Amino acid sequence: MEKEFDKIIEEFKKLNRKGYIKGITNNLCNSAGLTLENQLGKNPDSMFLPDYYGIEVKCTQRFSRYNISLFSLAFDGPNLYESNYLLETYGIRDNVYHEHKKLIVNLKLNRKVLVYDKYYFELRIDYDNKKIFIRIYDNELNFLEDRAFIYFDSLDQRLRVKLHHLALFYASKNVFNDNLYFRYYKLECYKYKGIDSFIKCIEEEDVSVALILQIAKSGKAFLKNKNKNMLFSIRKNSLESLFNLIYYLEN
Repeated sequence: MEKEFDKIIEEFKKLNRKGYIKGITNNLCNSAGLTLENQLGKNPDSMFLPDYYGIEVKCTQRFSRYNISLFSLAFDGPNLYESNYLLETYGIRDNVYHEHKKLIVNLKLNRKVLVYDKYYFELRIDYDNKKIFIRIYDNELNFLEDRAFIYFDSLDQRLRVKLHHLALFYASKNVFNDNLYFRYYKLECYKYKGIDSFIKCIEEEDVSVALILQIAKSGKAFLKNKNKNMLFSIRKNSLESLFNLIYYLEN
C-alpha cells in the first residue's frame, strides 16, 4: 500500500468512528461532500491540483447513480479563445440574463447530438494526431466544421497532476429533526493507470464528456464567464477501468 494514502486513511478512520455527523447544509446534492471537506479541514475548491496532501478527494452517497466528476479542461485550439468562439457562434441567449449566452451539450462519441434545434455536435477521436475534437453540423446534417480540440497529452497531464491518487469516500445519509446527517462508512483509494485507459473509457462510454459554457449566476464571479469547457466524469462502477484499486476499507 502506497504511503501517500496513509493520512487520508487515518482521517477516514477518525471520521468513521464519529458515526452520523450533521450536514453543514440540507442540500441533498452537495451536503455530503461539503460536510466531508469541512471535517477534513479543507475549503471547497475547484483547483487543478489535488485537494488534500497530494490526493484528490471525492464523495458519493450509498445509492447515488450520479457520475463521479473528474476534471474540466480548456481547449488546446484551434484558437486561443476557442470557448468564446463556440459560445458566440453556437450558443443561445441565457433564459434569465439575455445579454449573455450559454452553450451546454452532453457530447457522445461518434454520435450526433442535437443542440438547441439548430446544430448537431459530435465528439470524435483523431488517433493519428492524438486529440479529441468536436465535429459540427447544421440541423440538416450538413457538415460545418471541426472545432475545439484537446490533445491526449493535455488530458494525461491533467489526470497525472489532479488524479494520480484518488480517495473516494462513501456516505450514508439519514434525517433527524429535518436535518441531514451523514456517516462515512467506506473508503476506496485509487491510482491512475494512464492515458490509454482514459481513451478506452471514452470509447466505451465509461467516461462522459460535456461541453459547459455559461456565466456564473451567484457568488463573487456573478455574471462573469464560468466556463467549465470540457467536463469529464466517470461512472461509479467503472472506476477500476481508469484506476488501480490500492486500498479498501468499509465499516
